[in-house]
Amino acid sequence: MANVVSRPEAGQAVFIGVDVSRTKWVINVRWGGAERRRLSTAPELRHLATLVAEYRDATLHLAYEACGFGYEIAWVLRARGVAVTVVPPSTVERAPGATVKTDRLDARALAAQLERGQLKRVHVPTREDHAQRQLSRTYAQALQDKKRAQARIRALLQDHGRLGPLPTAGWNAYAQWLAHQALPAPVQRCLDELLALRTAALASAQRLRRALAAVARDATYASVVTALSAQGGVGTFTAIRLRLELGEMRRFRTADAFVNYLGLTPSEYSSGDRVARGHLTKRGPGHLRGWLIQCAWASLRADPVLRECFQRLRGRVGDKRAIVAVARRLALRVRARWLAQENVAA
Repeated sequence: MANVVSRPEAGQAVFIGVDVSRTKWVINVRWGGAERRRLSTAPELRHLATLVAEYRDATLHLAYEACGFGYEIAWVLRARGVAVTVVPPSTVERAPGATVKTDRLDARALAAQLERGQLKRVHVPTREDHAQRQLSRTYAQALQDKKRAQARIRALLQDHGRLGPLPTAGWNAYAQWLAHQALPAPVQRCLDELLALRTAALASAQRLRRALAAVARDATYASVVTALSAQGGVGTFTAIRLRLELGEMRRFRTADAFVNYLGLTPSEYSSGDRVARGHLTKRGPGHLRGWLIQCAWASLRADPVLRECFQRLRGRVGDKRAIVAVARRLALRVRARWLAQENVAA
């Protein structure tokens, strides 16, 4: 551990980089353009709190990489007046040609880049939003479990020479066909177990969906949910999931920033007079993009303007590209309704 060289002046900006892991936290402290201190501690918040208390007369800025520890560090230290930046690991700059990577070097790089204002940050949700949106994420996992069970059932029957209806026919058609199959006792037992897994996953998803519906009626979320679900194609269920995932809309300064975050803008490779646009960037959370594309299909029945846009584009670019364009316009409408509601609430 390096000795403290001096103490910052009252109100001086102090920059702290923390490399977190399961076994230790390595900390680097800078101010005035120079490294002043480095140390390592056990991975416990009380040690960081003690360090912060030592510099309580300064203006503290702290950064750590988003990781499996969630947002607890940010919540606790922000409550103590520390400006905390949670950094996406993929955006941290590494020295060109660097062949050595250690926790000490990582903490030093975080502190230095924080001081220079070069770090990007992820949105830190409130404790309540973080807890409530777990319902949405576990709901998605339950749906995935149901699909996985269905795939295993199809694979089991196919392995025993029973093909059944194609997946495009839907699960109900397959279940009707399945009810008329006479199988050997061991195979039937395995099938019963897989069907039980599917039933349990479906029941779990239904319970979580009801829980999310109750959250949508809560006073904390009801106004935004009502505003978003007034848009044709966006139902109450998707509205509450969008609210929980995004937190607030004002963090996106422009409409382009929001659409870019969703990955609904085309990639571009242009030079001089040559303009070449490619596939979607697909940045940001894929599940949000998927929800909006599903809502875009639904909006064709509920919104004449979006339907006209789709009809106008599909003959020239095809259905897939046309629906992405509709999803992009739908995202802008969602943003406008959300911002209007936030302005009213403010």
